[in-house]
Amino acid sequence: MRNLRRLLARLTNFVARRPKDERLNEEFEEHIALQTAEYLRVGLPPAEARRQAVLKFGAVEAIKEDYRAERGLLFIDTVLQDLHYGLRMLRKSPGFTAIAVLTLALGIGANTAIFSFVYGVLLAPLPYLDASRLVVLNETTPRVGNVSVSYPNFLDWRAQSRSFSQMAYVEQVNFNLAGAAVSQPENIQGDSVSPNFLSMIGNRPFLGRDFEPAEENSGTPRVLLLSYQLWQSHFGADPNVVGRSIALDGNDFVIVGVLPPDYRSLDKIDVILPIGVWTTNNPRVASRGERGDSTVVGRLAQGASLAQARAEMEGIASRLAKEYPEENDQFGVQLRAIRDAFAGNLRTEILVLFAAVMFVLLIASANVANLFLVRGAARTKEIALRMAFGASRSRIIRQLLTESFVLAFLGGMLGLAFALVGIRLITRLIPQDTLVGASIGLNGAVLLFTAGVVVLAAFVFGMAPAAYWAKRDVQGELKEGGRTAGIGAAQNRLRGILAVAEISLALVLLAGAGLMLKSLYRLVNVNPGFQPDRVLTMGMYLSSQRYSKDAAVLNFWRQVLDGVRALPGVESAALGNHIPLTDSHGRTDITVEGMALPKPGSFPHPDTHTVSPDYVRTLGMVLERGRIFADTDNETAPLVALVNDKLARQYWPNEDPVGKRFMWGRFNPASKDAPKWITVVGVVGDTKMYGLANPSRLEVYAPLQQGAETDMDLLVKSQLDPSALTSEIRGVVASVDKDQPIFAIATMNKIVSDGVSAPRLTLVLLGLFSALALILAAIGIYGVISYSVAQRTHEIGVRMTLGAQRLDILRMVLGQGGKIALVGIVIGMVAAFGLTRLMSGLLFSVSAGDPATFAAVAALLVLVAIFACYIPARRAIRVDPMVALRYE
Repeated sequence: MRNLRRLLARLTNFVARRPKDERLNEEFEEHIALQTAEYLRVGLPPAEARRQAVLKFGAVEAIKEDYRAERGLLFIDTVLQDLHYGLRMLRKSPGFTAIAVLTLALGIGANTAIFSFVYGVLLAPLPYLDASRLVVLNETTPRVGNVSVSYPNFLDWRAQSRSFSQMAYVEQVNFNLAGAAVSQPENIQGDSVSPNFLSMIGNRPFLGRDFEPAEENSGTPRVLLLSYQLWQSHFGADPNVVGRSIALDGNDFVIVGVLPPDYRSLDKIDVILPIGVWTTNNPRVASRGERGDSTVVGRLAQGASLAQARAEMEGIASRLAKEYPEENDQFGVQLRAIRDAFAGNLRTEILVLFAAVMFVLLIASANVANLFLVRGAARTKEIALRMAFGASRSRIIRQLLTESFVLAFLGGMLGLAFALVGIRLITRLIPQDTLVGASIGLNGAVLLFTAGVVVLAAFVFGMAPAAYWAKRDVQGELKEGGRTAGIGAAQNRLRGILAVAEISLALVLLAGAGLMLKSLYRLVNVNPGFQPDRVLTMGMYLSSQRYSKDAAVLNFWRQVLDGVRALPGVESAALGNHIPLTDSHGRTDITVEGMALPKPGSFPHPDTHTVSPDYVRTLGMVLERGRIFADTDNETAPLVALVNDKLARQYWPNEDPVGKRFMWGRFNPASKDAPKWITVVGVVGDTKMYGLANPSRLEVYAPLQQGAETDMDLLVKSQLDPSALTSEIRGVVASVDKDQPIFAIATMNKIVSDGVSAPRLTLVLLGLFSALALILAAIGIYGVISYSVAQRTHEIGVRMTLGAQRLDILRMVLGQGGKIALVGIVIGMVAAFGLTRLMSGLLFSVSAGDPATFAAVAALLVLVAIFACYIPARRAIRVDPMVALRYE
């Protein structure tokens, strides 16, 4: 109770501190006046009497501080005083304030913008129950790497695993949506899932019901859940949508619910349906060797770790490989935390950029610290007098730190504005669907991070001048009369150290940007195996019952090709089911005639393409041998194929592949059926199917008329801008089938560009951050040398009077800057050699320690340092010795 009364009294005194301070000042003045009168009576002059009275009374300000400490809330009071004084001092130096705030804003804004991506992709809670226990599983094979999961294998995993409490199968599917729900046909994406999927991840439908266990079985009625976005865009957010029907692929599906607004899948989806609906119309899923486009999601059992689950699943995969060697030989399993599945390859890129912006912030802070030291030198006499009149060192340091926090706060506020602009620009540069479901923006966590960055920056650049003044000799400063000569050595050392740090950090950033530049240059110069100029591509999926026969499928494709070729400006048109650089693929084993039969998992396993006759010409691929397909390569003609150069060299080395034969699948000598041999009629160049950075694979091309496909891409080469043909092509397709949508419309140039978008964006941002770091480092060197020249003006005058030539002075000044630059470059080189290895996964055909890049970066920094030093050096050699001798 006693302490409470004291606290209340202190609060009362704090609120009424101004009237109390006025009464205290009046009381002090009365005491001093009485003492002054005493001294006047003994004959002292008025001024001396007043001075002696003040001296006898003691340090007035110190007594006031003691009184406030006893009667009020000293800490809050002094903080408010420091803030008021700091703001006043910053207003007195608008140039210094503007430069410091802008410098900090750039560093803080860059950190905030990049951290918004770090948080959104790597740290933000996923909208799942106990997401840390969710695992994504894929099958793997030495020939390909990660592949989709066979549905029968999934059923065996689920039955045999004890490390997972639940597992769910997720198959990516797509549908053609037509009817009253849309103004024109469109293709939508979806997932076909095990009925327990939503409950396993802890999601409940926003409207309607979840799937039922019985809906895992084939023959289940057609039902689905809409995505929240599709519900809003196509059904006007109708709360009575449950029970209505939607036409997909010409079949009516009953809507049983709507997904929650925060539902997040590994890919953008519009609907989900139970796996039983999908298997009903796709019986091939029941084949153990059929691997579509699927993953498995599992929840770890209580007490099970990811490592334990991985060991168990590897054992299960090994048993299945022995039990089913024809389908599972050499197939393993890969497990990833669901967070890693979402982050994918973005993790390394985002973390590299985050490290880069932290370096920029440190450089900016070092620059502002240098500005503070210069400003502190100008305030030497003021601070020395304040300390002489009783201000403690801790109070001076607190005042300097308060000014630092005020600057950092202002920089942080401006930095948030920069961050908003930066987030929007970066988001526009990222290809669509790269950040599926990730929320990027200024949320509470990002703002909290920004506050932490502000505090960190304030300490980093505020502690340097604070530490400097903690060791100063007050009496020495007053004896020097405020001359700069008295403060030169110690402060110059500190400012030199800060400049060295800036150069070192800038070199690390420049080395990273240089490596990315060289890597991207080599990547964009990789031959993709085709000519992308003036080629437009779009997808079509024939899914309705009217295309259940091959003849109907071929008739549709023929009519579309004939109509498109007749359009003005079209040079050629073709069809292919897997175009380069899109990761779209189909694969199967083949048997080369005359080869020694290997184990089931070691047969040749090429990518397979079904294409129309003009495919090679439209894409501008290289025909190395033989011929391309002709219209006569139809269902009645002998089976033929094209192979790529890699397959030809691997299986027919030093031979002419044209005329050689192979068959689809694995040859079985015990089979009574005669093998259907396919004759190679041509060899084409290798193409990049999985990105420019990945090697080409074995490829086989089959003519469309010998194996009709319903899921194809139309490729159109035009004489002008191909994008202008989109509406005309849409009209041609509608004239053949009004309910047939076209989708994934893009030029091949855009596909190539999107393929290097991630390294290009990383390079752009690293380049911007590096350029900013270089400018700040140059300013840092310039500031150190310029201030040093100003301090040494008198010395330079003496040297020139004693015979020193202008070249000697120039050499002296440049030498000082050169030492700073050299030390910074050496330290930066050592740091860069270690740190750039962390980004080796982002580089293509360039080593992380590339000597040419490091040499170029060092040379650039040397040139910048020389330029930064030359300006003050030029000023030094123009010093008039007579003026310099009178300096100070």
